[in-house]
Amino acid sequence: MQLKPPSSPPVPPAFGVDLARLGNIERDLVLVQYRLGSMENRHESVPIRVTKLEQQFEHMSGQLSELNEGQQKLTVVVSDIGKKITWALAIASTLWAILQMVGPTLLRLLFP
Repeated sequence: MQLKPPSSPPVPPAFGVDLARLGNIERDLVLVQYRLGSMENRHESVPIRVTKLEQQFEHMSGQLSELNEGQQKLTVVVSDIGKKITWALAIASTLWAILQMVGPTLLRLLFP
């Protein structure tokens, strides 16, 4: 249903009033009222779209929650792997340092 903007009512002449300016203001006011009425009429169909968007948002937020839980589990696993690698490197470097200190002495004892 198309709404037509109502025609502006006639303006009575007044002393010291610019009739052209007053007519423009009234025309603008009528146009604003027409557009507001048009928006109110179209608003009746909005809840269906808003409901659909809300459903999509809830679905996406559920997926993001699941993704966040999976990411937290992955972070824990990667952190554990990092700790194990750190310990292995510390042990390997300690053994290498000990081997460098003790190795020449053992080789001199074995091969005089």
